Amino acid sequence: MKKKTTFGLLGLAAASAGAAGGWAALGSYLYDMCMIPQARPMDEPEVNQVQADGRAWARRKIGFREVTIRSVDGLMLWAALVPGLPGRRRWAICLHGYHDTHESMGAIARWYNDQGWNVLLPDQRGHGNSEGGYVGWGYDERLDVVGWATYIARKDPGAEIVLHGVSMGAASILMATGGPMPRQVRAVVSDCSYTSIEAEMRHLLNHWADKPTGLPMPAGVMFSALRKTVLRRAGFDLRDVSPIEAVRRSRTPTLFIHGVDDKFVPASMMGKLYQTARCPKNFLWMPGAGHAAAVGTDQNMYWASVSGFLQQCLPEKAAE
Repeated sequence: MKKKTTFGLLGLAAASAGAAGGWAALGSYLYDMCMIPQARPMDEPEVNQVQADGRAWARRKIGFREVTIRSVDGLMLWAALVPGLPGRRRWAICLHGYHDTHESMGAIARWYNDQGWNVLLPDQRGHGNSEGGYVGWGYDERLDVVGWATYIARKDPGAEIVLHGVSMGAASILMATGGPMPRQVRAVVSDCSYTSIEAEMRHLLNHWADKPTGLPMPAGVMFSALRKTVLRRAGFDLRDVSPIEAVRRSRTPTLFIHGVDDKFVPASMMGKLYQTARCPKNFLWMPGAGHAAAVGTDQNMYWASVSGFLQQCLPEKAAE
């Protein structure tokens, strides 16, 4: 019901977009809908029990410590640090997706910590305890990922870091690997990333256009209105948010994971990312998993794939 109301209003905004004022109104409406951070409703159900238990683990915060860094543009970024076994130098940075917080990565972070790893659970900019006025969809966030990896590298120069992200978190990590990274970053796990935010938004807009309260304008036109507004208000080009171009440059070993039944970020996007990547790579299609639900759909398959991949990337120590 909420989506029908929202997009019915969007249809009214789009209908007036023939004039310059209507075009600007459409861009502003889309910006507010897509770019302004929003808190996850407390009563929103989890996709499965495994991930519900993981969120509960993160909310208990047993043994957690709070850490902060400054982003390159001056924002205070917050993370929870969960120490591993004494003397362990393995680190996992676990990065959540759109309109959520570090808590959504609880099931994944808990697995790493159970293996004795140190875990860092950032709130992405504009989410949770981190500052920020807009969602960069991986553009600004890629530099935040580098910032967190640098924080660990300075704290422990001998660290071995794995980046593990889901949805927008995965896109942020892939974007980061397209540029300079601390040498301590040894591997990446990308769970259900999009190829580019343009492709993702066009997919969503086209999908919603099929509904009874459909949009009277082509998705490409609406994306153009949003792109222009983002450039003016946030100062970056949405077309630069392109994980698929980043993996073309990446040399960091990457495991690509995607749910076969993902309708939000189409599963075909993982195939394109995998084919384009020039780095050492592997993949896992998770049968029966919808968006951002792979870890809780089949834990044994998920972690067997991750563990086997990490043993290849960090062969001197067992990942299990």
